[in-house]
Amino acid sequence: MPRLSDCHYLVCLRTQRGFTLIELMIVVTLLGIFAAIAVPSFTQFINKSRTQSFNNELLSLLQYTRSTAVEQRTFLKVCKATIDSGDAWAVKKVCDDDDEDPLRTLDVPEKLQVTASVDEIAFRYNGTGTDAQLITCQGSDFANGFTIDIKASGSIQSWPRGKKETSTNMTACQ
Repeated sequence: MPRLSDCHYLVCLRTQRGFTLIELMIVVTLLGIFAAIAVPSFTQFINKSRTQSFNNELLSLLQYTRSTAVEQRTFLKVCKATIDSGDAWAVKKVCDDDDEDPLRTLDVPEKLQVTASVDEIAFRYNGTGTDAQLITCQGSDFANGFTIDIKASGSIQSWPRGKKETSTNMTACQ
């Protein structure tokens, strides 16, 4: 029997012990709407992050090659290579020598493409290098691509997302 304090205007209140089906359907619908809004933005964020992360790894590979060439007083090259999992970039002394084990390799993720202005980038014992440009894009999305410039002096410059130079926007992934 309900206590008198639980009753209001002679109607006794029942204590709730869960959610009604309508409340549950409203919550599930709202979650679906939020997910539909968030997933495309999250996918775009993941793609941008993947491109930027690979660009940073490629920049590190180039800097490693240059510093190793200077440190070991030798001639090293960064070469485009094909491995079982797809495309890669490898640090070697001779690019055409398949028997030589690379000092370091960097796999290119499936959805990314790297376009190079030259077939191989060389760094000499004095730090100078091949004048080259590398462009990293996902598909044809040049607005979110990255450009790395290597000067003959050996300097390596990575430009901000979507830029070819300080004030020049990328117009293609080539």
